[in-house]
Amino acid sequence: MQVPQPGDDGGPDLVRVMLSSDCPVGTPQEPELRPVSLGATDMILVRLATGEVVAFAGRCPHQGTDLADASFFDGRLRCPYHLYLYDPHTGENIVPAHDARPENLWKLKPGYLPTYPVEERDGWIWVGPEPCPPPAAYDPGREQRPAGAVAPAATPDAAIETVAAVAGPVDHPTKTVRVRPGATFELRLPVDGRPGHVWRVDVAGGLLDIVEERFDPAEPPRQRVTLAAPRTGVATVRCAFARPWDAVPAETRTYVVHVEAAPVT
Repeated sequence: MQVPQPGDDGGPDLVRVMLSSDCPVGTPQEPELRPVSLGATDMILVRLATGEVVAFAGRCPHQGTDLADASFFDGRLRCPYHLYLYDPHTGENIVPAHDARPENLWKLKPGYLPTYPVEERDGWIWVGPEPCPPPAAYDPGREQRPAGAVAPAATPDAAIETVAAVAGPVDHPTKTVRVRPGATFELRLPVDGRPGHVWRVDVAGGLLDIVEERFDPAEPPRQRVTLAAPRTGVATVRCAFARPWDAVPAETRTYVVHVEAAPVT
């Protein structure tokens, strides 16, 4: 039951929305998302690994993607459609705003994710129905189309889904990668517009370490995966492009990595 109550110190009115026990901590990458509606406002609550509860809008500001299936990466909320990253505390866009060239940001239009005030007391979670101010780093002028610039063409979601359904699963031929022990190397995985699809990288054998995964809003966009090879051996890296609930990936790329010392001459 939602119960309104004035905020502390003359702040905004808060609404009691959920028992604290109904919002548990999930895993770092797959937290427990709890949708909540306050009147016409849809939002999502999540308890972070620190124990703090945050609340943010239920749809991505970029193209209105439902965030019920969002995940977290490096402490940031990751939209399941284009892998945009947002700070769950302030709503500031991290990717692509911090990666894209300033002259290209108007094409990407990440905006900012509205967040809402949250208090937790007496075993209940209280949320303010009015959004917090925009993050300090947000500058709407950076996302305005320059005079004379041509807007990028949009592809309807229905067309994307149809193409994916007709094409069927794609299993690319296995590629061989050779690196020296102690080196790092990068895989660049293409990202298309299929809703909800993300690359999931699995390293078999424990030989390689994943150092970083990040979305690169280049043209075409891609997922960049940096791996480290601390010692000699052979490992297999399997990359699957799929939605979290898909049993069969839409696309699979496999790499056999040979970590070899330089020959003695």
